[in-house]
Amino acid sequence: MKVTVIDCSVSGHRETYYKQFAQTWAGMGHETSLIAPDGKGVQETVAFQPVSALPLLPLPAGKPLQKRLVVLRNAVIRLRNLYRLRRSLQRLKPDLVFFACLDDMLPTLAPLWLFNLLLPYQWSGLLVQSALPPYHRGMPDTRPFLRSKNCVGVGILNEYSAKDLETFQRHILLFPDFADLSAPATNYPLLRKLKEKARGRKVISLLGSINFRKGIKLLLESIPLLPKDEYFFLIAGKSSLTAQQENDLRAFGESRNNCLFSLEKIPDESCFNALIAESDLIFAAYKQFTGSSNLLTKAAAFRKPVIVSRGLCMGRRVEQYGTGQTTGEDNAGECSAAIRSLCTETRMDIQAFARYAHEHEVEKLITCFNQISKHIQ
Repeated sequence: MKVTVIDCSVSGHRETYYKQFAQTWAGMGHETSLIAPDGKGVQETVAFQPVSALPLLPLPAGKPLQKRLVVLRNAVIRLRNLYRLRRSLQRLKPDLVFFACLDDMLPTLAPLWLFNLLLPYQWSGLLVQSALPPYHRGMPDTRPFLRSKNCVGVGILNEYSAKDLETFQRHILLFPDFADLSAPATNYPLLRKLKEKARGRKVISLLGSINFRKGIKLLLESIPLLPKDEYFFLIAGKSSLTAQQENDLRAFGESRNNCLFSLEKIPDESCFNALIAESDLIFAAYKQFTGSSNLLTKAAAFRKPVIVSRGLCMGRRVEQYGTGQTTGEDNAGECSAAIRSLCTETRMDIQAFARYAHEHEVEKLITCFNQISKHIQ
């Protein structure tokens, strides 16, 4: 079978996804091609072609009218991208098109017949953010396009969203939220700086893309509630904050001797894993985040407890597996108490980490892909 894997994102974890998807399909014996931003590190049997898709525009915060205009512009960009891909696919003639992130590639405003015309191939893929608000007919939404006659199955990472999606697609598959578990980079300069500054204190880390949805405000409010001589706080990753927000964050960090804030992109997964390995606790109490995160998989693999927001996918998993504690999104008192408990009082069950890591092993993709293959005509 000929399979073409497609993605248009340059973000680190998305790169992990599309490369692993391509390698898994190829490893199963299928003739595989990859249309994406980067093909480095993918096995030679995977034919690589750079993607020519236009990037979607970011939605402006707090500007409803501008947001509507951007949504409409993005709807047009999505259709143009599908048209561009159609020309590439005509040369490849795949039996299956597999989208590493359906969220960015499916239309939001278009008749279904037009989508079927632009993508006249059997297709599947991963819907990364699958826990979406209630569907309203006529509103911009990717879900109606899951009903396409050419769709042979949709993968999700959030098991709690499966039932709601079955209205749009019968074949819903739970994918493992796997992660790149490369050996930690021991020569990473930020790692050396962290060790020098922390000096044996408990390290609490917020890692990855840095924005206020990551719970930065909650963390900053919690830091003064904990003893400086016992706890050290690391924030590291590429910033999407405004210049003023970055200045405020740096000023906070520089005013204390138990903070290290680096707002530069973490170079690669080995460096990312080095910071996790050096941490005592991973902070992931995101605001109103309904999805899964492979940060939980990384933390479990390195046997590091996590603190997450209560109630949604990540919170329910942490409570189910016992890999950390949950907190209210705006409760610094509860958050600081959870940090203290996880770092000094709670004895973690090592088997809890092992169970979670096993549940999200990359090898489970093979079972999912075999299920998809059964529906290809």
